[in-house]
Amino acid sequence: MIKVLLVDDEQFIRQGLKQLVDWKKYGCQIMAEAENGMDAIRILEEMDIDLVFVDIRMPGMTGMELISYVQRNLHRPIRFVILTGYAEFEYARKALQMSVIDYMLKPVQEEELIGILKRVNMDYHMNQQEQREKYEFHISQVLVGKFSEKNLTQVRRYLSEEGLEKYVSFEFDKNQKEFAGLSQSGRMEQQRDLVQYLKELVGEFVYHVVPIVETEEGFFGAGLIVAHAMYKNDYSSEEQYLEYLQKRVEQHFLYPVQVYAGQKAETFEQLSQSFFSIRVARCLHGLAQENPSVGNYEDFRHRKSSMGIKESDVDRLLEAVKDNHVSEIEESAEQIFEQIRDSDMNMEMVNASIYHILYRLMEMVQEFDDETNQQEILEYIGKESFNKMVLAGSTEEITGFFSDYAGYLAQVRIQESRKILDKVDAYVQKNYMEKMSLKSLGEQFYVNNVYLGQLYKKKYGIAFRDYLNNLRMEKAEKLLADTNLRIYAIAERVGFGKAEYFINKFVQMYHMTPNQYRIRNRRAGSEVDHEE
Repeated sequence: MIKVLLVDDEQFIRQGLKQLVDWKKYGCQIMAEAENGMDAIRILEEMDIDLVFVDIRMPGMTGMELISYVQRNLHRPIRFVILTGYAEFEYARKALQMSVIDYMLKPVQEEELIGILKRVNMDYHMNQQEQREKYEFHISQVLVGKFSEKNLTQVRRYLSEEGLEKYVSFEFDKNQKEFAGLSQSGRMEQQRDLVQYLKELVGEFVYHVVPIVETEEGFFGAGLIVAHAMYKNDYSSEEQYLEYLQKRVEQHFLYPVQVYAGQKAETFEQLSQSFFSIRVARCLHGLAQENPSVGNYEDFRHRKSSMGIKESDVDRLLEAVKDNHVSEIEESAEQIFEQIRDSDMNMEMVNASIYHILYRLMEMVQEFDDETNQQEILEYIGKESFNKMVLAGSTEEITGFFSDYAGYLAQVRIQESRKILDKVDAYVQKNYMEKMSLKSLGEQFYVNNVYLGQLYKKKYGIAFRDYLNNLRMEKAEKLLADTNLRIYAIAERVGFGKAEYFINKFVQMYHMTPNQYRIRNRRAGSEVDHEE
């Protein structure tokens, strides 16, 4: 809702404006009135006002002087509409040079006021959308730990570090049958609805709610940056507040939502640690015998240290992987999973055991391919596949990883499979806008997805995901320059689906928003045409 201030020394003018139209119908709410410039300044300093209707001539301080003061001292995007008489038309012209959006002659006519309110409402919401997109980019950079001082400065425009507590993730259960059966666009729609609903629940703290940034890992939901002020008046603890939010969310949506709370964060610089600790909470929540409604990192991190996995069980698992015996892999992986769970291992011990198995797997692949780069295997499988699957905290995904790796080993032994990359690449170039992944491509072309990813990395020097994103960006560039399609339509047409994700990726690559890119390229084109 656009917050409005009326400033005029004549009360009947202010009263007439209030009664002339239904302000709320046009997205506006009159928050306050002032009869002179000094009162208006006091209100503007105390309240978050978006739009001011001001009389151009008032005793003490004119409307022009008020506008000039606000623009010099308040540094906020406050819009002004001036009220003037015929005799003051030159003042009105001067005011328009001061970025005043419009003026109205007294007595104000209903049609004229409605026209201005409609235009202000449209401009306001377009500006709000652009600001949200920029904010979501900056906060996402902060969360993933790739922030600059500029990112922090922009985030501080919307959030306060005072009482900052942690990052919390509200996630749809991606393994739940009904949710897993949704299309990518269907899951994105559920995510958008969840973000919007959480914003309604948190009231004035709307900028504390952000879209989840782990959609590429298959997680969909919303992030919440918790601050003490959000619950201090109505709830005895943060946990009680989160349980209330989860209950409301699960009542509102058809699909179950799990909540994970990260480690404490008292500054924006620490938010990335809180964000990444969600993965630990997710894993340990999956390992726990009893799963609380809120998977809190602080509750899990104090698990006692205990002995690791039995080496004989690791040998048994690796032998099954080597021979590509799926049933034996499932049985051995389940046994190891139970050991981790039942031994009450802390996260350090879990990690140590996981990476021990990882190194054993890496050594195994070299038995079949002497040219294999150890560091490449470690980075690709370790970071891109293994950690994501294990940190999801479910037996099925851990078992699935080992089965995939067994298939990978089998593929390495078939040297002629390397010729398949040309066929896969031709398909990707033609169908880049469709939902695709290494897994879906592997199933379609009968090649192990991990091995296929390695082939892409060897040929292009980047991961398949980055290769696909770059290809989609090239297509988006052309659409931005050559069409008038909306940003969300371009995002969908080139395969990104989610406009917010597309915008974030575009800014990372081109250091400007898609709209800025479009304007710059259109202007450049116009100049060339003119010169020719």
